[in-house]
Amino acid sequence: MSVYASSGSPVARPQQYHTLPTALISQAEQQDRSLKSTELRALANYFRSGAKRLEVATTIGAHASEIVEAGANRIFYGGSPMAYLDPPFNRDQLPGYTLPPRPFTRSKDGQTLNLNLKLPQYGNPLRGFSQWLQTQLSQDRDPLPDGFRPINISRYGVARMKRSMRDLDWFLRYVTYAIVADDSSILTVNACGLRGVIPEDVTEATIVALREMRWRTLGYFQQDAEAKAMIQEQFDALIAAYQVEKPPVRLRIGVSNQQQGLKLPESYALAATTRPKFVMKPQMAETEKQAVIKAAYRQVFERDITREYGVALTGLESRFRSNEFSTKEFIRQLGKSRLYRDLFYEPFTISRVIELAVRHFLGRGLYSLEEFQQYFDVITQGGLSALIDALIDSTEYTDYFGEETVPYLRGLGQEAQECRNWGAQINLFKYSAMARKLPQFVTLFGEYQKPLPNQHPYGAGNDPLEIQFGAIFPDQDQDGGEHPAYYKREHRRILIHCDWQNGNGAHSIWQSVPGSEHRVLKLTSLSHRPHPTADVDLSAPSPTAMIQAAYRQVFGRDLLADQRLTTAESLFKAQQISVREFVRQLAKSRLFRSLFWDSLYVTKAIEYIHRRLLGRPTYGREEMGRYYDIAAKQGFYALVNAIIDSPEYSQTFGENTVPYERMITPKGLEMRLSPQVRATHRAREEERVYEGKWVKAALEHHTSAEYHAHLNGKNGKLTAFDLQQVKGNSNAETVPFTPAKNEVEHPNSQADQIQPAAEPNQPSDPGYVEASVSNQAG
Repeated sequence: MSVYASSGSPVARPQQYHTLPTALISQAEQQDRSLKSTELRALANYFRSGAKRLEVATTIGAHASEIVEAGANRIFYGGSPMAYLDPPFNRDQLPGYTLPPRPFTRSKDGQTLNLNLKLPQYGNPLRGFSQWLQTQLSQDRDPLPDGFRPINISRYGVARMKRSMRDLDWFLRYVTYAIVADDSSILTVNACGLRGVIPEDVTEATIVALREMRWRTLGYFQQDAEAKAMIQEQFDALIAAYQVEKPPVRLRIGVSNQQQGLKLPESYALAATTRPKFVMKPQMAETEKQAVIKAAYRQVFERDITREYGVALTGLESRFRSNEFSTKEFIRQLGKSRLYRDLFYEPFTISRVIELAVRHFLGRGLYSLEEFQQYFDVITQGGLSALIDALIDSTEYTDYFGEETVPYLRGLGQEAQECRNWGAQINLFKYSAMARKLPQFVTLFGEYQKPLPNQHPYGAGNDPLEIQFGAIFPDQDQDGGEHPAYYKREHRRILIHCDWQNGNGAHSIWQSVPGSEHRVLKLTSLSHRPHPTADVDLSAPSPTAMIQAAYRQVFGRDLLADQRLTTAESLFKAQQISVREFVRQLAKSRLFRSLFWDSLYVTKAIEYIHRRLLGRPTYGREEMGRYYDIAAKQGFYALVNAIIDSPEYSQTFGENTVPYERMITPKGLEMRLSPQVRATHRAREEERVYEGKWVKAALEHHTSAEYHAHLNGKNGKLTAFDLQQVKGNSNAETVPFTPAKNEVEHPNSQADQIQPAAEPNQPSDPGYVEASVSNQAG
């Protein structure tokens, strides 16, 4: 299978809907300015009414079933519509969902007293027969349209009834979101265009139901004019958006055979952040003209040069203000200025100059290698001025910007995006684009022509960093050294073994991964020994040490005193639960869930939990797919049980071994070997000595004098206590060996008694040498 290059997949986080603060701040951010006084007043009013908005949303949520039922009864007959409304999906165990803490107080004796959340009481007199009577006689109720006929539930069908009730329930949720956010964008995005995919008779019935829901909701706030205004505004916006015909898709202008992406659904454009477009008109005020000039500076120079550098092209500005220049000509003169040449021509290669120029004057990245070759011929023959003229005089510029509009970035949400330059174009739109000196599009298009030679999909560029779990195509470094490739389901990521064993549980590895020197702690029960008090193994870990190791592995750190699970610790010390069960209770604790589940997206959460409980990263998409299915259908606790009850956990750790780090990714190893890490954790100059069977084998026949000489040769790394722990063992063992500095310098030392030998069925590796110790070593 040939693996080809990819443009990368940087994470795009489109704003699905806005709130009033985000809408105001995003506009000010795009225009590189501070908030205006009117915007500040709007923010102040929004935060001042925050308590009222939450109060209204809470009341609507408490009476949601009654409101939805009123709307459904208005358009359906012949049964109970609420019987077809499925209960809300249980989100308690899904990542990112945290239950709000219940209000509580403490009494004088320290006991916790739970208090019920008190909802505001607006009164609901519509009950029973009086409810039906008042509903029928209400004067402010919206009348039915002429010729409207209710829908028979039995003839409408079960499936369509469930969909209709689901839609009414979600419409009410959208309204509460919009009330809290003080912005109707979520209503526009989700309701606009539905009329084009729903039959006309059902559309009319839906509008009738929404009006009835609005009337019923307002009935809970008869004495609150401010709350009624909030509800009326958002319901009106929802009904207006629903009545709009299906908007047409946005087509890219001037599409050629070399361009990808033809259509952009209107819902994508509505969900995107609104990008202001600045148009110069002769009759505009002076402040508006100044805003257009600053927009031109930000587009061509990528920043406001007047504020950043204290530079103002006063000559060009005056001619532009006096209408001597059109906006198109003003953009051309900015591109031909000496400042633009200093910033975007002289410091870069020709290829990168072309990429930046296309961004500045056309608002996009390069489409293809053929387009680059065309502009390369222009700049080599006529220089930078010819390139700018070719871009501004092109048909594409005229179609998009014309004579009066300042160019803008045509990114996500503005038009359909191409897939072949997706990652490169997003990087080109960043504020730091001018810091990258090497060409990105040309290199990418060149790599498309041939497969990557001898490169694993998780090799040079596709293995995510330790802090970027789930990233398939990470961003390239500015030096362009990494080359992402496609990663398919059957691929498995490369994992580096950093276990304390060599794979079969025989011995320790001397040349191990930095930061992975975890002593494996296994609980040895004393209750089944014939004489538990007569034979005491000082090397066996204590229950306290096991508990401390479990906390460090599961949580990655020691916990505070009030965070520890004292009940589980007591059960473990009393030998009522095993190490596996203790680890399970730690993983199911509220603290672990808040750290590694509630605040993370599902991919990152699974990766974190998998590393903590099983000691290795996930292998790839196939393994992650199984965990996705468990997390979606059964939730967080089932995911923990699936990992701890897996055959791999039983085979590796069993019942009484604390989990430990067994494997890491190549990127993780690279991070641990970085100069910053080496400055903090100095590299080992000599081999480390670990407890294990190889110590007994190596020192089996050593005399006391030989042992002390060995101590002197090792700079005192072994202690006299180690000699007391050495007992007779006539079995020869194969152990990993790396000679120390003093042993390399003195070939006649005792290290010569250990002869290197390759392990059977294992390829020779200069970083991992096996040594055999025979019984005649002494």
